[in-house]
Amino acid sequence: MTTSEQWRIVMRVAAVVAPLGALIGMIPGYFLGDGSARSLITGALIGALVSGGMVAFEVAWAVDLIPRQWREAPFLVVLVTRSLAWLAIIVAGIAVPLLTVGGVAWSDLADQGFAWSVVISFLAALLFNFVAQVNRLLGRGVLVGLILGRYHRPRQEVRIFLFVDLRSSTQIAEQLGNLRYHAFLKRFVDDISTSATRHGGDVHRFVGDEVVLTWTERKGLENAACVKAVFAMADTIDRSSGDYLADFGAVPSFWAGLHMGPVVAGEIGTVKHEIVYLGDTPNTAARIEQACRDFERTFLASADVVEAVTIPDGIAVESLGPIELRGVATSVELFALDR
Repeated sequence: MTTSEQWRIVMRVAAVVAPLGALIGMIPGYFLGDGSARSLITGALIGALVSGGMVAFEVAWAVDLIPRQWREAPFLVVLVTRSLAWLAIIVAGIAVPLLTVGGVAWSDLADQGFAWSVVISFLAALLFNFVAQVNRLLGRGVLVGLILGRYHRPRQEVRIFLFVDLRSSTQIAEQLGNLRYHAFLKRFVDDISTSATRHGGDVHRFVGDEVVLTWTERKGLENAACVKAVFAMADTIDRSSGDYLADFGAVPSFWAGLHMGPVVAGEIGTVKHEIVYLGDTPNTAARIEQACRDFERTFLASADVVEAVTIPDGIAVESLGPIELRGVATSVELFALDR
């Protein structure tokens, strides 16, 4: 995704949200104000600026328009600075319409009531961003699932698993040394994870230099999200190749194995809670990823996925036939996917 495409996404989303915010903003102007045209227009502007600004900021964060140094800063730094950014949007979105269209004087704006509104807005932003940051640490949807007890009792469901493994990790680690290799791996994992989440995937866990991603059956198959995610990962790394070379002298590449099937999902642990997926499906996906080396293919998928998904235009699919995978009881028909 190019920078211009990222900006188009931000503007499209903001263009949809801002009018809705304007309609909502007119409500207090009508019921709490004097009902005049000025009051309605002021309320509409406040609603449009605050909602459009906050949503645009969040979308810009999600599509990586926000500088990497900020997004990868320590937890506390991200928490405070994101909350301050929200506060700035809220204050500007309220103050500018009041001072211009609303005809409110500076002295009236800077009264005690407005100051308390600013304090309350910042605390609310701090709380929301804290929950959002914790959700990012646990993995998208995990926090909500734990709070709601969605997996308190084990349940069977069909899930899609994608195992992504860094190629030549040992050689790169020897070349860079432990500290620089950690920075390299962190950037690689961030790029992989961000690309997957844009296509509806959830990060299940990190195992060394391997990323395990998962989708529900509906989310993964809809618009071939689980397939598109892999090519989005490759595109992200390709666009960042210059930065990788400049910072590390190496550009990452990966193997990817995709499979779907039934699993038992449930919470496990008391000291540390985690949602785990049990069954042959994750193990088979891992073995498919390992088979990429034997067939010298970047991306392999099982017949279960290929037959269930509508392959996007421009993607070539080649059957490798039934393959015996180590640790898997029955042979699995594998397909190589490439542009």
